[in-house]
Amino acid sequence: MSSLFLTSNSAVRAVSSKALLATGKSSRLLGLSFLALSMAACNTIPKADTSPVLAEPNLSIEQAYGAFGDETVSTSEQPSIAGQRWQDFYSDERLKRLIALGLSNNKDFESARLAIEKARAQYRITDINDLPTINGQAGYSRQSQSSPRVETPFGSTGGRQTTDSYSVNLGLASYELDFWGRIDSLKDQALQRFLSTTAAKDSIQISLISNIAQSYANLSYSLAQLKLAEATVESRERSLFIAQERFKAGIDPKLPSLQSAAALESARLAVLRAQSSILTSRNALQFLLGAPVPTELIPAPAVSNITNHEVFSAGLPSELLRYRPDVLQAEYDLKAAGANIAVARAAYFPTISLASSVGVRSDGLSDLFDNDAVGWSFGPNISVPIFDAGRLDANYDVAQIEREQTLASYERSIQTAFREVSDVLATRATLGEQLAAQYRLQDNFDQTYEIADARFKAGISNYLDVLDAQRSLFDTQQGILDLELQKIISQIELYQALGGGANLDTPVAIPVPQYTNLAQVGTLLTKDAESQAAYAIDAASSARVAAAPEAAAIKQAQTPVKVDFKPTAIVDIDNDNDADAAVGVLTEETPTEQVPVPQIVTP
Repeated sequence: MSSLFLTSNSAVRAVSSKALLATGKSSRLLGLSFLALSMAACNTIPKADTSPVLAEPNLSIEQAYGAFGDETVSTSEQPSIAGQRWQDFYSDERLKRLIALGLSNNKDFESARLAIEKARAQYRITDINDLPTINGQAGYSRQSQSSPRVETPFGSTGGRQTTDSYSVNLGLASYELDFWGRIDSLKDQALQRFLSTTAAKDSIQISLISNIAQSYANLSYSLAQLKLAEATVESRERSLFIAQERFKAGIDPKLPSLQSAAALESARLAVLRAQSSILTSRNALQFLLGAPVPTELIPAPAVSNITNHEVFSAGLPSELLRYRPDVLQAEYDLKAAGANIAVARAAYFPTISLASSVGVRSDGLSDLFDNDAVGWSFGPNISVPIFDAGRLDANYDVAQIEREQTLASYERSIQTAFREVSDVLATRATLGEQLAAQYRLQDNFDQTYEIADARFKAGISNYLDVLDAQRSLFDTQQGILDLELQKIISQIELYQALGGGANLDTPVAIPVPQYTNLAQVGTLLTKDAESQAAYAIDAASSARVAAAPEAAAIKQAQTPVKVDFKPTAIVDIDNDNDADAAVGVLTEETPTEQVPVPQIVTP
């Protein structure tokens, strides 16, 4: 059975005349506002969608994962290991110091932190749009002009005259009254983008911690492979010496000597490969740390445990909604797309703005601030969309399509998270059995070598049996190291795939609105701490799993878009009496509502 998810719809701002009446400043402004509404009444406006967004990833996410071994569990009684801080999940002190070093110096992580600060500043810019912008201006001009000289009984007039002009002005730039929630929706969009950026930072942190841990394990087991290869080289050098001496004494043919030499060269190649692997692992670790790897933090060969866990709990798939930052990022992007729909819908309504100025002007600087020099102006401005050739409809369609795209991305992120966890669990499901089988092989080949060596020393068998047993034992020991490394890597990958590694104990400083638009003074949240905390928690809340009846009711309430194509002409391009194309009009019918035109009664 698939699960359904509900996430809040940011495009839920309905327009009501009551909001207008509650925030009006004067009967004259109200009259102009309703006049604008009357002028736009012929425009059909898409109906506000107040229902939550329904996501359908088609996964059984309230049931346990399908495959896990003896060291992994998936039940509702045991929470996911993703709920642990990385400082508590990892137990290797060297590794924890390396992770802390990487979080301090890694450039990708630093860029992600800076992106959060940039998003926070962008939110502040959007929030400031609710404040009026007041500009000051001061000017001085000197003007000279000539006029015809006229003789009068009292003297002559005219000639060249020079005048000075001084002015000081304060002006209120065009201030938008946000009756329709456009600026408020832009704030919502900016906030969701900020939260998306914080989730992206968490994704980078989780990936960085996992990569450091994997590089640490790779370096550790490369050192173990080198140690094993060097010991094998010493053993095979002794075997080659014995084979050569027996050949010189005429006891054995030359073939055992040649095979011993080949086995020695094979071991030397293993040494070189291990040395190369050590260098690449150390380089990778240094790149992730953003600094040289301290010598005292080099891991011991073949670390057996880097975590305190013996049994790893994957929890339930539904916990991925809370712990996976890429899923949260996709959800925040979905909410931002919903807020963008509200912005596109607000464009259908009139834009009402205020502008005013006050200033002084005088021909002389000394009397610039006299009462007679003062002047002022004030007036509202209303812009009404009357004809735009369908641009508003197209913008609204684009916003809706973008939300559908982000919804698909959100559903895909859930599917991706589920698949990644399932892949790690599938790997871990048989790792224990593989290791047990490999250790049994090692024991078998170890006994085979002892028997072959004893038979050779007793003169019962030749030296080829000893060489074969040596090769098989070395290959098995290498395979054990590979599987032990894979076991450690699977623990790291499981913690990462479940969403572990983010700073769960570090609160995120979520920005909240600091300013209120004049049109929404009575409806916007108050500035007390409790209201601001509730606003932030609601904005950052994650999706929840919907019950089947609730999801069915939401789907039933959704009105499908009706697409209709009406052909106006049938075209035969190649004149073969067969229709090649049809030219016509494609129309989409969506739920709409008329702009409200309330009656105004003036006392």
